[in-house]
Amino acid sequence: MLLDVFNIQHFSTGDGPGIRSTIFFGGCNLCCPWCHNPESFITGSNMRHIDEIVDDVMSDKEFYAESGGGVTLSGGEPLIPGNGCLELLRRLKEKELHIIIDTALSADNIDLPAVASYTDMFFVDIKTADSGLFSSVCGGDMDLLCRNIDKLTGSGADIVFRIPLIPGFNMDDISVDKMIAFTKGYSLPVTLLPFHRLGSAKYKELGLTYKYADIEPPSDREADAIRMKFNNEGIMEANV
Repeated sequence: MLLDVFNIQHFSTGDGPGIRSTIFFGGCNLCCPWCHNPESFITGSNMRHIDEIVDDVMSDKEFYAESGGGVTLSGGEPLIPGNGCLELLRRLKEKELHIIIDTALSADNIDLPAVASYTDMFFVDIKTADSGLFSSVCGGDMDLLCRNIDKLTGSGADIVFRIPLIPGFNMDDISVDKMIAFTKGYSLPVTLLPFHRLGSAKYKELGLTYKYADIEPPSDREADAIRMKFNNEGIMEANV
């Protein structure tokens, strides 16, 4: 079976606990203009066999064991391949690896309880709690996102919400208050991720326009103020 994987990043320390290999899938059903992985926009040109993918990540198994790490599926959107994703998860779990999926949960073509049975933790990206903004800016469906969150929580999955802090999009008081209410509704931990422009060079290499090229990242003071608002509501940041 072939999967669209545009990169496997070894020795990753920012995609979960320990030393990890992060598998980046091509394709995404959202269109967030600040996306830092524009390689995922180009699909079908990086097809890799599951056997090759498993062998690749298994080359670092000793580092996973020593550091408490494992494998993270990211993208793009790793759930888009549907049964292909499930098969990869099954093969990785056979190797007794710790598995995280970093997902926007905007796919509707996959059995999420089955995915959860092979997955140790989910990082669920929450762009905004405003359904109108989510639709108009990101091309997302808030109802689908909430249904999928419910499926995962119903499966007993370990979930962390990851919230990007995007200037001009979700950092105003109203947006932050909505995200706090949304998070409290699920009683789940969060990780706040301030916007950065580290992926801007990729857009140039791919001949794409980066709409956030002139947007300044939030200052530490701005990010800390939002972090404090979450903390004051009893929502602590996850240590992953």
